[in-house]
Amino acid sequence: TVDDTELIDGVIFDKSASHVPGGVERQEKAKIGLIQFCLSAPKTDMDNRVIVSDSSQMDRVLREERQYILELVKKIKKSGCNVLMIQKAILRDAVSDLALHFLAKMQ
Repeated sequence: TVDDTELIDGVIFDKSASHVPGGVERQEKAKIGLIQFCLSAPKTDMDNRVIVSDSSQMDRVLREERQYILELVKKIKKSGCNVLMIQKAILRDAVSDLALHFLAKMQ
């Protein structure tokens, strides 16, 4: 009803937010960044696969994924945005837990 409504001077998004526990849920004077790529490590094509034969190769893969995500987060932080909107991917999560961790550390 009209009595149950409230006028807000700003924007409200009716979608769930991905953030770390204790993260910001309200941002005044937001500088919004819009991206059309995922904040997660790139995946191989459906027809390809990665074969890891020992732990040093696995460590290298994880280190490269971590560095890739960290570089993306640094560029986002450098832009000055404090609200990030990501176009959700159909085949995978739009943002990884590692990316959320780095974003929280860079606040």
